[in-house]
Amino acid sequence: MLVAPPLTAQAADVLSEGRARAAAISILQGDPYGRTPADVAQNIVASQLLTGGSKRCGGKATKPVWEFHVVVPANRNPNGSPIDGYLVIDARTGKMTCAGLPLLD
Repeated sequence: MLVAPPLTAQAADVLSEGRARAAAISILQGDPYGRTPADVAQNIVASQLLTGGSKRCGGKATKPVWEFHVVVPANRNPNGSPIDGYLVIDARTGKMTCAGLPLLD
């Protein structure tokens, strides 16, 4: 049986996955990521809390971040091309740290 490790003080004060996902949806809402929260949620295919930071932001950050993998298939993108990238938000504030996605950088 797997047991989750205890939360450290650093990890204990971060947004829950649900709150972080809501923050990400708010950042992404609008074309081409989705006009409604439900549409945007369909395009978030994975999420993970990184307590040591993300290497996607041009170097390893030292603060906790939530990293969301966003995929918009061509048939759901108004311009007809697929999107596949990442949105990284601060795990404490929910504000965007960086993004490898069109219209967000």
